[in-house]
Amino acid sequence: MEIEILQGIISLLIILGFSPLFAGLINKLKAVLTGRIGAPVWQPYYDLKRLFKKETINATVSSFVSRISPVINFVTVAVAATMLPIGFWKPLISFNGDIILFAYILGLARFIQILAAMDIGSSFEGMGAAREATFALFAEPIFFFTLGSVAFISGLSSIYDIYYSIQLNNISYIVFIVICSISAFLLAVTECSRMPVDDPNTHLELTMIHEVMILDNSGIDLFLYQYSGYIKLFIYAILEISFFYPFSAQSYLVGVMIFVIGSFILALTLATVETITSRFKMKNIPQYLLFATAIGILNLLIYTFTK
Repeated sequence: MEIEILQGIISLLIILGFSPLFAGLINKLKAVLTGRIGAPVWQPYYDLKRLFKKETINATVSSFVSRISPVINFVTVAVAATMLPIGFWKPLISFNGDIILFAYILGLARFIQILAAMDIGSSFEGMGAAREATFALFAEPIFFFTLGSVAFISGLSSIYDIYYSIQLNNISYIVFIVICSISAFLLAVTECSRMPVDDPNTHLELTMIHEVMILDNSGIDLFLYQYSGYIKLFIYAILEISFFYPFSAQSYLVGVMIFVIGSFILALTLATVETITSRFKMKNIPQYLLFATAIGILNLLIYTFTK
């Protein structure tokens, strides 16, 4: 039991420590793909350090909601990170049904951020909050028809057990897992405000979704929001990479190699997508999300009736 707790703590520290590096790697690869040198992969750490030292200024019309939102947002995302397995290590929080808690604790982070954006009283932030709430309605079913599909097939309801049950030993199941990973990738792009759903580098309020909600935040508040965003991106990266762990091999070395190589491949994929695609029009985003949901549903039905 003590070993499992230690492994869970180390897994959490890995997520908290390396999440900015993953975001920095994506930005560096995007720069390389567009023929630029770009910022170093350590740039997110420098940005967080700079924000941590800055003064926090709150809007005069804001209430306590805006002041507690960054803390709650960070804590909820960190708690979600404690439910993720890294390799063969059992996460700090793991129990039957934790897949439901995982989904809705991330939903709580989104809810409190939307509430804080509306609390400021800015028309731009209210617009971003409305968009975030609308697209979340379409995004959440994707999670339950991707990871939920694997849970349904395995008969398990714990994230650790679900991933541990994956055995890439027959063609039909491999195809099923690959399609689940595609749906999960589309979900990650949406939930983490990446292209083509949202542009993480834009500064035009009329076209932003996530970034527009934190326009009036500064100092420690902005530090917590940015850090939470890095952690959330790395969380979805782990969910994606974990589909391809060879749990049946029981090899820690292979697991570490897959984690490192998978992280690089996923970062390269995100960088490539953000380089060669343009941002969708707002009216087309629900169609994109419904397409991802349809993939998950059809994948589950096809595998169930053909296995």
